[in-house]
Amino acid sequence: SIFVADDEATAQRYGKGLEGPYAYYFKTIMGKLVSAGRIGTFKIDQSMPDEDVTLDWVVDSLVIAGTVSSVVDQILKFRETTGDFGMLVYCGHDWLDADLSKRSMQLFAEEVMPRVNAAIGESAAAE
Repeated sequence: SIFVADDEATAQRYGKGLEGPYAYYFKTIMGKLVSAGRIGTFKIDQSMPDEDVTLDWVVDSLVIAGTVSSVVDQILKFRETTGDFGMLVYCGHDWLDADLSKRSMQLFAEEVMPRVNAAIGESAAAE
């Protein structure tokens, strides 16, 4: 999940805040998966204790949120961790604030992805 904002405070409040739409989404999904015995779905390491898998931890771990530069850095770091993933899908979560949601998509398409693609191209050329 990705949320891009013009300023970091908005990005953190809307993208990672526990009252925001991204937390609402993960709270709903967590409730269903945990009740079905699937808490491991959220774990980076299956030896992680179940009690450490909190909504706050899940949102912090699974949501990329920030300004354009911050989101670019987070995506590139994610790519370093996972390896080349080929395609990145942007999901919209419950447009609690339609203007912020539309702006996030605009920033992602017009600023984030061109920078990510340029950085990936530079790193591929260096290899």
